[in-house]
Order: sequence, then C-alpha cells, then structure tokens
Amino acid sequence: MATGAACAARHGARPGATRNPASRTVERVRKVLAVVVVLVVLVGVAAVADAVLRDRAEERIAGEVADAIPGVSAPPDVTIEGYPFVTQLAAGSLDAVRLTAREAVVDGLRLEDVVVRAHGVSTTAPHTVERAEMRAVVRPEDVAAVLGLDGLALGIDDGELQATADVLGVPLDVGLAVRPEGRDVVVDVVAFELGGFRVDSDALPAELTAQLTGLRFTVTGLPEGMTLTALTVDDDGLRLAAEGRALALDAA
Repeated sequence: MATGAACAARHGARPGATRNPASRTVERVRKVLAVVVVLVVLVGVAAVADAVLRDRAEERIAGEVADAIPGVSAPPDVTIEGYPFVTQLAAGSLDAVRLTAREAVVDGLRLEDVVVRAHGVSTTAPHTVERAEMRAVVRPEDVAAVLGLDGLALGIDDGELQATADVLGVPLDVGLAVRPEGRDVVVDVVAFELGGFRVDSDALPAELTAQLTGLRFTVTGLPEGMTLTALTVDDDGLRLAAEGRALALDAA
C-alpha cells in the first residue's frame, strides 16, 4: 500500500506540505467581495426600478391636477417623498407628496407660487389625506378684482395693504388689514390718509367706514375641512396659509 508521502511525491507535492493560509484568506476575501458586488448590483437595479415607478406616479398626479384645475398655467411639479416608493405603494399610503405650481386660477381667483404638501396620502379610493398644508400668494390687483373695488387701486406700502382713490384731485389712501375666517379672507379698514394726514378708522364716523368694513372673498377649491390659518402682507402681495386634517379629496 502506498504511503501518504508516496502519493504526495507521485503528484508532485512535497511530503507534509499544506495549503498556504494566506491563499485561503485571499480566496475568502474574493468571495466576500463577489457577494458585495452582486448585492450592490441588485440594490442598484431595485433603486432604478423604484425611481422609474416614482417618476411615472409623479407624472400621473401632475396630469390629474392639471385636468382638475383648468386655471393651472402648466402641470405642477410633483415630488413623492420617502424611500422606497414601492413599499409605500404596497402599503396603500404615501408618506408625503409635494406639489408646486407657478400659477393657478380657481373660480376667478389667481394664485401664484402655490405650494401644497400632503401627508399620509391614500393610493386607493376613497382618496384621503391625513394632513395637508398650502401656501400661495395673491397679488394686490387680484385682490381688488375679486373684491370688486372699482375705482380703487390696491397696492402695498410698507407692509400694509392700501387702497388709493382720488378725492377732489387729492389722493386718498385707505389702510387695510386682512384676517382669516374659515375659507374667507376678511378685509377691514384701519386708517385713512388724505393730504399727508393719517386718521385711524376708529376715530371716524361708522357711516364713512361701513362700505369698506367686512369686505371678504373666499379661497375656493380647498378640500372640505381645509381652512385658512394665516395671512400676511409683504412686497409680493397677500400670502395665504391653509391647513387641514383628515381630508377627503374625492369630496373636494
């Protein structure tokens, strides 16, 4: 019977020779790297597929919004937030959806720089939103149009909304304050300025201020349950903020 040494000699190996430990280590490292490469490729493929589905969903939402609101000047930019998108879709709810539009006209009211962010958006009917916020700007001329202030020019002066009229050749400036009330923007007179003299509205007879007190217009198109929460005036115009919870979009 041949001994182990003889067999080793027959195959060209030295008797008692063993495999180099360094070679085994290198082989293990190569196997680990191969597994890592495969995982990276799989993750990359999944990420690409997820991004493609997300892009298609964003395009569809943008198209539906443009169809639902004829006054949108161009399809809005839509961003579905959170990753991955596929798991959100499978769960039936999107973490957050952000829509931005340069301009939209809703029932005669022109809104600019519109930003809507919706949280917890269901992907199946009935379509609901857990919480949503909206921001938009209304230019002074658009406020005047919806209020029907014929003969008055509406503008911004030092952060205050002002209506200007001509009285016997002298400009009359009327300082206006805005406040939210449900879905309505309420406009009240706060002061008059004529010939450089300013008088607060409280100091004038009610008969003189009644026609410009309590003017209002409604921000239509908001889903049921969404109301105005803040109104501010800056150089760009009237900035609206609205919020709502547990909104039913199918009933908007």
